[in-house]
Amino acid sequence: MTFIALITNTIMMGQNMFSGTTDLEVIANEWENLTLSNVKDGSLVSMLDCFNKKWPTWMLKSAVKTMKKGVVGRDTHNNGQIVVHNKPKDGFVSVDWYGNAERHEFMRACYWKRSNGHRLLGIYFGGTDNYPNIHFVCFYDYDMKRHTLTPEPQIIDGFRTTEDRKFYYDLPEEGKNLQISEFGSRGHFLHHFKWDGMKPVFSESMKIEDNDEEHCDEDE
Repeated sequence: MTFIALITNTIMMGQNMFSGTTDLEVIANEWENLTLSNVKDGSLVSMLDCFNKKWPTWMLKSAVKTMKKGVVGRDTHNNGQIVVHNKPKDGFVSVDWYGNAERHEFMRACYWKRSNGHRLLGIYFGGTDNYPNIHFVCFYDYDMKRHTLTPEPQIIDGFRTTEDRKFYYDLPEEGKNLQISEFGSRGHFLHHFKWDGMKPVFSESMKIEDNDEEHCDEDE
């Protein structure tokens, strides 16, 4: 009986956690078309808090809660099933769910300081529940004077998910450069982007084969 009760409680906690959360597919379809206003400031927690008010998710809720508590490093929620890694010094936070093997969702977020005094915010969502292998990044420009987050969906040109290609973003936990892994009919590629003061700019591509790396042309 105790074992059955434990399973029931775990299921209920999971249901409560996901209650009211926005489907990732909804966010992927809507974020490009809406500028967010009344953002308190350019801190990562304020920008994520504003995003979460428009599209609430358990991931951003957990991240904002940890950040507002002032926790640096690892924090856990929901009996350790949610793991938050907060790195305020680097302007980076990540959230993962380890509740069961059938559902896995995660979030990564960071921001860059732009040469014009603005911020570039990146929020990377991924998940396998209902919509297998949905992965996308929401890029926003934060205007310090207007307190707005304006979508910049084309900031990484030419790297979109198609029927035979999948892209996975590696937002920088340290430093400013960005990496994108590509998997498809051509194989596995790693694309490097260097920060130029305003945005990540394509630098080079590496083809990954049998643990060996070889350079390939950008236009291949």
